[in-house]
Amino acid sequence: MRTTFLNLILLFVIVGCKQPTINKVQQAVEAQTKLLVDSGLIANEYVVLYELAINDSNHIYSIQAADCPADLKFEYPSKIIKYKDKYLCFIELDEAPMSVKEMIEASGYSGNFVVEGGGGKSWLLVVSKLGEKKILIDTSLLREWDTYFNITELWPYFSGYVKGCPVQMGIMSHDVELSDSYLSCNVDSIKRNLLWNENQNTTMIKNVYGQMYLKNNTDSIVYLSSSTKKHYAVVDGQDSLYLSLGDSLSIILGPNEKKILEYKSLPHQDEFFRNLTLKEDPWEYFYNLFCRSTYSLINVNGKDSQTKVMFHDIDNYGFNVSMTSPSIQFQILNHGIYDKKDGEMSRFRFWSDKWDAMSNTDKQRLSDDADERFQRNVNLVKDNSK
Repeated sequence: MRTTFLNLILLFVIVGCKQPTINKVQQAVEAQTKLLVDSGLIANEYVVLYELAINDSNHIYSIQAADCPADLKFEYPSKIIKYKDKYLCFIELDEAPMSVKEMIEASGYSGNFVVEGGGGKSWLLVVSKLGEKKILIDTSLLREWDTYFNITELWPYFSGYVKGCPVQMGIMSHDVELSDSYLSCNVDSIKRNLLWNENQNTTMIKNVYGQMYLKNNTDSIVYLSSSTKKHYAVVDGQDSLYLSLGDSLSIILGPNEKKILEYKSLPHQDEFFRNLTLKEDPWEYFYNLFCRSTYSLINVNGKDSQTKVMFHDIDNYGFNVSMTSPSIQFQILNHGIYDKKDGEMSRFRFWSDKWDAMSNTDKQRLSDDADERFQRNVNLVKDNSK
């Protein structure tokens, strides 16, 4: 009888303490986070592990010590793991988020996102697809940056990076603008006929546009020039989509200077888009060309310097598509990326309504607690930087 009773207790403990299943990449992220907790660098109750990017070789994560299990800007976690007195909260690009009820139950959270957030120490972690840690970068004291490209330690882990370029170039965004002439099309028909409309015998794409990052890696002035408008090429075998910078060349970059410039595809390249439709998955194929096969055709200091262009994998998970008239906007996401659109507004409404329903006394208590924790976070970051 006593043995049976003990077995029942053991079964209850095993079931009650069951942790979420995690893959080898997440295991590496979990292991690194536990080391940070054990070292005393994380004083907060929660650690938000946000997957920022997935490419052919690596996963890039943000590790953020926080006072709540998520943030109004980000989705709720897909899984939460308890470690000592901390909660490790995984927010994954390819996993559906928990409901708010599930998150609260799994994390024991009793505060409100309206007055709480991050503020603790933060890192960037790169893990290979095989689960091997590549680099850990402390970002706690970094000032606001326009782009992750400004963190040069990350460069080797972005798609398309080539070491040793005098001028490092990188695609920050790649959006699609549709022709305004297709006024009768609804969103579904636009998606089907976007690359090539057989009835009209033309593409619906007016242009592909975005921002290009330039960084002079030398201690000298660099001159960028071109005799044509073909400044970049997205190469597909014998076929290419040519891109042109909005700024006229030549461009002068001072020693170690950075610039962010606008680019746009050149007109009359319909055949490139038509050929994409021959692929099994045209949009995924097009995305991968930007990642892996975009080249600069710009001369550097008067010399031909055809080099591969780096790709900003973070925040680029497909294509943003728009039309001016009528006003239409939608996304075409890569396979495996979970569509989490429109979540920010619903999250804000939930926590705002919850805040409004609280008494003034409880609001004041939460605000005071949040202010105290925020000051603790600031002091901890300063102390660890000495």
